[in-house]
Amino acid sequence: MRKAVSKPISLLLLSVLVLTLLFSGTPVRASATDEIQNFIITVDVNEDASLEMIYHIDWLVLYDGGGSEKLEWVNLGVPNSYHDNITPLSDTIDYIDDDGSELHIYLDRGYGKNEVVSFEFSMTQDHMYQIDKWVEGETVYTLTPAWFDDFDVDNLVIRWNAEEAGAWQPDCFQENGYLVFETSLSPGERYTMSVVYPNDTFGFSVDRQAGSDDYNDDWEEDWDYEPYQPSRSDQIAETIGTIIGMIFILGVFIVPIVLIMKFLRWITTGEGFGSDQTKTTEKKITRTKIEYYENCPSCGAARVEGKDNCEYCGRSMIKSKEVVEESQIEKPEKYTKNGTYRYGNSPNTYIHVNVVNVPVSRPRGGSGPSHRSGGGSHRSGGGSHHSSCASSCACASSCACASSCACACACASSGRAGCSVKDFFKESIHEGRVKIESKRNDKG
Repeated sequence: MRKAVSKPISLLLLSVLVLTLLFSGTPVRASATDEIQNFIITVDVNEDASLEMIYHIDWLVLYDGGGSEKLEWVNLGVPNSYHDNITPLSDTIDYIDDDGSELHIYLDRGYGKNEVVSFEFSMTQDHMYQIDKWVEGETVYTLTPAWFDDFDVDNLVIRWNAEEAGAWQPDCFQENGYLVFETSLSPGERYTMSVVYPNDTFGFSVDRQAGSDDYNDDWEEDWDYEPYQPSRSDQIAETIGTIIGMIFILGVFIVPIVLIMKFLRWITTGEGFGSDQTKTTEKKITRTKIEYYENCPSCGAARVEGKDNCEYCGRSMIKSKEVVEESQIEKPEKYTKNGTYRYGNSPNTYIHVNVVNVPVSRPRGGSGPSHRSGGGSHRSGGGSHHSSCASSCACASSCACASSCACACACASSGRAGCSVKDFFKESIHEGRVKIESKRNDKG
């Protein structure tokens, strides 16, 4: 049974942690038990606007508890519960339990220290787009792949089929007909990408958009808790202990540190010497209009979409390239986010948008208008929805997250035989799931 920890004990532990951080000057981080060497997701869009997704992961085991606690299963978050056709594609997967918001992937054996297990599976994922999200007439897919709170992802790659794609962000390169988004992630870090299509490209439906109803919190019923029920005397003691502890921490440590930080900022920023300027940032949007030759002026070959040079003779396919002002283009509000967009009716003219924040100084008091280049900034899902995504998509013990953000999370609670992690994640959770057996190659 899992029991809650009383508040005085929690407060004492918090005090010890604060003291450690204050006097060491460095963050406390436990040694990683695992490392993701490669996390590759390949995405193709179906005619009905659902996604065919192939996941490939190379998982390195760094710690196995001395040889008795080997990696036997992995929990991986998926965008939402609207998925099916889950199919193991590697012999390293024994079977997969589908829990709606996450997949429990059971491996063919236990993997120990310094071993790498590579596993791969495919699935069909729906409810991943939003119609008219940023611009009327355009539909946006947004994907935040699984993240890991406790260890690094050395190489995250998202390969998205580039056919019919009108725009995308952030910047990426194209290879073999796919948009390739590539990065690395520190523990807890996340990466989000978007691809935009005209509304008539696929069978988009308002009933199958990404929405808040995708959130699945049924996982709470699976945990076997023994609730902590303190007596009245315990409650009084906890309250007094909490008040004393808060006063002690605030009075002895927090308040002096805050005052010292304010004093240092007062000196370093010049505020104590009569400065009447405050620094802030302004969004600067640079739009570059690029026109390509339809055919190579050297050898006559047709231009390949996404290529700046002729793939036959290497000649540049750029006919003209110039930085344009907002007043020089039509509908400049469509070009306010990082990315490359087709411009007008010409199939060979594009607008490349680069957005940066630059520091500016303003008179103290904020009098006078604030000028911004390029107008407002579009964010995934709008202003308030964007902030809710950052908070609601936190990785919990179940890896459930708000699917309106079209994101997923992955727990570091990998299965290790005989370890406390496996005992904590009760085996009852893994019972009664829908099992998808491995499709092994015919070795006969």
